[in-house]
Amino acid sequence: MNNIEKRINKNLNNIKLPKFDLNNLEKKGFVYMEKKRKMPILATISTLCVVCLLFIGGLYYNNNYKVTSKVGIDVNPSVELKINQKEKVLEVIANNEDGKKIISDMDLKGSDINVAVNALIGSMVKNGYINELANSILISVENNNNQKAESLRQEILNQINMDNISIISQTVNEEKELTDLANQYNISLGKVKIIKQIMANNNLLTFDQLANLSINELNLILNDNDKTSGNASEKAYIGEEKAKQIALNHANVSNVTNYRVELDFDDVMVYEIEFRSNNKEYDYEINALTGDIIEYGIDNNEYSNITNNNSSNNSNNNTNSTTITRDKAKEIALNHANVSNITNYKIELDGYKYEIEFTANNKEYDYEINATTGQIIKYSIDNNHKETNPVISKDEAKQIALNHANVSNIYGYEIELDDNKYEIEFKANNKEYNYEINATTGKIIEYEIDTD
Repeated sequence: MNNIEKRINKNLNNIKLPKFDLNNLEKKGFVYMEKKRKMPILATISTLCVVCLLFIGGLYYNNNYKVTSKVGIDVNPSVELKINQKEKVLEVIANNEDGKKIISDMDLKGSDINVAVNALIGSMVKNGYINELANSILISVENNNNQKAESLRQEILNQINMDNISIISQTVNEEKELTDLANQYNISLGKVKIIKQIMANNNLLTFDQLANLSINELNLILNDNDKTSGNASEKAYIGEEKAKQIALNHANVSNVTNYRVELDFDDVMVYEIEFRSNNKEYDYEINALTGDIIEYGIDNNEYSNITNNNSSNNSNNNTNSTTITRDKAKEIALNHANVSNITNYKIELDGYKYEIEFTANNKEYDYEINATTGQIIKYSIDNNHKETNPVISKDEAKQIALNHANVSNIYGYEIELDDNKYEIEFKANNKEYNYEINATTGKIIEYEIDTD
């Protein structure tokens, strides 16, 4: 430190500031004011700008990049489009290999949803997935706002520029049950919902049976969906008229009444045909592809009307009114079926009639025989019967059900093997459980839990 700096410091230390008495200053007319610290104007403006930018950025993101709706398109190819608030495509996802083929090298990102839907449907036509034999499409719209989902569904439906197709359109919600089934069977949420609707209309069908069907086949089975436009093609099948003629020729009748035909599913697509002739009621199941008779039954309707009038007197299973034995009833059935070597034989007396079941020559026979007269009331023959050779035992099937239900102490337990599936019922913890388990794979086909 030089001499000049030393002198300055010494002088500064000797300076004494006067003491101020605030009260005395006020008496003398001086006003003392404390200066408040204010935010600089520039900092305030900067903060407002940041808030505005965040708001505008959030709004821009919500309008342009946030997924607000999902649109599923199913034929056999399955594709899902994610779209934003402006109904522009953000992403196109193929749900299966056929879906990848449909998307191919198309870049639909940023396209209007209606343009994208028509482009994908056009690609399905070009690649042969939609044709005169299978012309059905499933459109499923998902949005948290049900009203917006319905509005978008209607808009897409109105903008599809395609003739001679049948469109099933619906709105869907991501419910846990539907999502679990979609993941389990590797199909779309929309297809799961259609299958559940079909099963609600026909409780004989299972999810396992329907999951691998095409949308056109599901459309034909659904039949009465109020959100379906156009008619599903039946050109892949023999047609109702030919199926009718096959049934009439087999029954050896021509004049019929109360005729009814319906295309349905029973392991394969079938025509279910009913009619009356010569005081008998006929039921046929005919393979819709080949024309083979899968199953048929004949009900002696005139006789049934007579016996049914008296059935109330015999409904208490009073065996004293029977005049033929079980062996005689069995003999009548076997003679009519013209078979001798049979398996899986069952007979039961139900009121005024014997109910008899047996298999022979890879066919399943069902008979109802009047227990008093021995007359055949009704019979049916299933030509499509398959012998059941379960891989999974009853005990194994039971354990699969109990593990899934996460219970051990049960009561009211019943198990039955039917058409290669175990039907299991039991109760536990004030709940009733019903399971269907594949007898070959052990896979749970369907289950239901009811509170007692």
